[in-house]
Amino acid sequence: MRIAFGMFLIAAVLSVCGCGSDPARIDATGNRGLTTTDDINFKDWQMAAEKCVNSLLESETLVKQDGKKAVVMVSTVKNSTSQHIDVQILTQKITSSILRSGKAVTTTAVSGAGATDKSTKQVRDLQDDEMFNQKTVKKNGTAIAPDFSLAGEITQMKTAEGRTKESYFYFHMTLTDLETGLAVWESPDIEVVKQSTKPLLGF
Repeated sequence: MRIAFGMFLIAAVLSVCGCGSDPARIDATGNRGLTTTDDINFKDWQMAAEKCVNSLLESETLVKQDGKKAVVMVSTVKNSTSQHIDVQILTQKITSSILRSGKAVTTTAVSGAGATDKSTKQVRDLQDDEMFNQKTVKKNGTAIAPDFSLAGEITQMKTAEGRTKESYFYFHMTLTDLETGLAVWESPDIEVVKQSTKPLLGF
């Protein structure tokens, strides 16, 4: 009986461990993505970016009196969490939404971490280069400087009680008028709280 029970137990464990599923694509706009307690997942990025953009565009802060489109640069988004986070996921979602709105444009020639696209400066280094037709080389003094700077911070607070742990993420973005240095818009409260409980047995 003991041998039979032991063999049954081993078979049960092996059957559980052997179960799995093939990789499959899921709808990025749906809710089937994995949710982890300590990490920011793709749905969190979508929610944060959507809240930021909707609030910014509805505020009409980017509307200029002369009717021209405002130019926005991305400064720095500080990661103050305990996780490695690619903050570009958030900033790129925000800037692409701003561009699609048609209410403003963004610059890649300057950012808090340097030029996102270095070609704006590189093409101007072609002046006096005999290889290039100088009439086609972009001249100095023609690049457009930004009107606003978008910066932010992501913070995290972790707590645990017994077998339950919880992570609280807070996204905060600020738009600064580069003419005056004054903050002219701040994002609404963007909070993500995740909680999980370890089972009594197993992993």
